[in-house]
Amino acid sequence: MTSRIGDLARHAGLYGIGTIVGGIGRAALIPIIARYVPIEEYGKASVILIFITLFAIVSELGLSSSLIKFVNEAPDREERRKVVSTVLVTSVLLAIPLAVLCALLAGRLSHLFLGSAAYGSLVMIGVAGGLGNAILQVGLSFERALARSSRYVLYTLAKGVLALGLSVILIVGFRKGAYGLLLGAAIPPLLIGIFIYGRLIRRFAARFSRSVFKNIFAFGSPLVPMNLAMWVLTYSDIYLLRKLTSPTGALSEVGLYQYAHEICLILVLPITSLNLAWPQFLFANHSRPGAEGTFARVHLYFSYFLLMMGFVLATFAGRIIGLVGSAQYEGSSAVIPYLAGSLVFYGFSVIFSSGLYVVGRTRILAGVVTGCAVLNVVLNILLIPRMGKEGAAAATFLTNIVMAFVVLAFSQAHYRIPFRLVRTLSGVLLAIAGVVMVAGWDSSGWGHGTLVRVLAVVGFSVALIALLGLKREDLRAALTVAGSILRPGARASDEPERIIDI
Repeated sequence: MTSRIGDLARHAGLYGIGTIVGGIGRAALIPIIARYVPIEEYGKASVILIFITLFAIVSELGLSSSLIKFVNEAPDREERRKVVSTVLVTSVLLAIPLAVLCALLAGRLSHLFLGSAAYGSLVMIGVAGGLGNAILQVGLSFERALARSSRYVLYTLAKGVLALGLSVILIVGFRKGAYGLLLGAAIPPLLIGIFIYGRLIRRFAARFSRSVFKNIFAFGSPLVPMNLAMWVLTYSDIYLLRKLTSPTGALSEVGLYQYAHEICLILVLPITSLNLAWPQFLFANHSRPGAEGTFARVHLYFSYFLLMMGFVLATFAGRIIGLVGSAQYEGSSAVIPYLAGSLVFYGFSVIFSSGLYVVGRTRILAGVVTGCAVLNVVLNILLIPRMGKEGAAAATFLTNIVMAFVVLAFSQAHYRIPFRLVRTLSGVLLAIAGVVMVAGWDSSGWGHGTLVRVLAVVGFSVALIALLGLKREDLRAALTVAGSILRPGARASDEPERIIDI
C-alpha cells in the first residue's frame, strides 16, 4: 500500500513542482504587485481573470477529465488513439467559435464584469487568455492521462517563465498595470497550448468518432455545470464584492481580497497538485484489493499537511503581508485566516468525492456543487454588506465546510472509504482554537508576538500528530512517501506503466 501511495506522491510531487514553477509568475509578482500596481488596477485585473476561468470552463466541456478516464480505461491502443483524436477535434470546434462570439461582445461583457463598457480591451485580452487556458488544459490532460508528470512539469515550467518575464517587463518596465498583468497571464498559455495541439494533431490526426464522442459527452457534460457551479463558488465573492460595496472603493476592496488569495498560494499549490494527480491514481487503483484503505491513508497524511499549512498561514498572516506586501495592501491580512480555512476543507473534498468518481455518479457531484454555489451566493449577499471583504471570505469558508461533508455523505453511500473523520475534525477544532488564541495575544512587533506564533506552530504540530492517531509506522510510511516525491525519477512500485506506448 505504501508503494502505491508513493506512486501517487511521486506524481503529485512532480505536479507540485510543475504547479509551483508554472505559478512562479504569480508568486514572484506578489511583491511587485504591491509596489507597482495600484489596488484599483489590481481589482480590474482580478475581475477579468475570473472571466478567463469562466471561458475555459465553458469551452472545455469536461474534456480533460473525460480524456483521463477513457484513455486509462480503453482496452487497446487503437481505442486510446480514437479517444485522444476525438477530444482534440471537439475542443477546437467548441473553443474557437466561443472566442469569436466573446470578442464581438467585448463591450457588453466589460459592462457586465467591470460596470463600464470602457474596458473592452481588457476583455479582449481575457478572451485570448481563456482560449489559451482551454486548449492548454486539454493538451496537458493527455500527459496526465499517461502519468507523464515530468513532461507536464516542462510545459508548466515554460509557461511560468514566460508569464513571469512578460509580466515583469510590462508592469515594471512599461508601467502597464492591469494590462501588464493580464497580458502576462494570457499570452503564455495561448502560445504553449497551440504548440501542444500542433504536436498532438500531427501524431494522432484530426479524426472524429461518434461513438467516442457519445461516451466522453456522457461523462464530461455533467462536469460542465459542476465546474460552472465551482466557478460561482470560487469567484462569486469577487464579483459580488464589487457589486455590493460602495462604488468608489469597490475595485480597491476586490484588489485587497484577491491579494489575500495570492498570499494563500502556498496552500493552493499542493491542493492543486493532488487534484491533478488524484484522478489517474483513483481510476488505476480503485479495483485493487485494499484500495479503500490506501485512499484513507492518503487522506490522513494530506489532512496533517493541510491543517499544518493552514495554521501557519492563519497565525502569520500579518507577518507575511509585512514581508512581501506594502502599506497599501495591509488590509489583506484580516482575510487570510478565513481563506486558509476554506482551502483546508476544499482539500478534504477532493478526496471525499472519490466514491462518486469511481462509480461514475458525476451528476450527483454536479448537483452538490451547484447547491453549494447557490449557498455561497446567498451567504455573500448576507455578509458582504455587513463585513465587506471579511464577509466574502467567511462565506467561502462556511460554504466549503458544507460542501466537504455533503460530498462525503453521498460518496460514502456509493463507495465506502474508512476515513478517520472524528480525529480529523478534532484537528480542525484544535486549529481554530489555536488561531483564535494567538489572535488574542499581543501581536505588535516582531519580537514577542512572533515567538509566540512559532511556539504555537510547534505545539500544534505535536498535538495534531496525537489527534490524528499517527503512529510510528505511519510516520515511517510518510517518510517513504516523501522520498518518492524527492526522487521523482524512481518508481515507487515495480508495476510498469500500462499505456505509455499510446
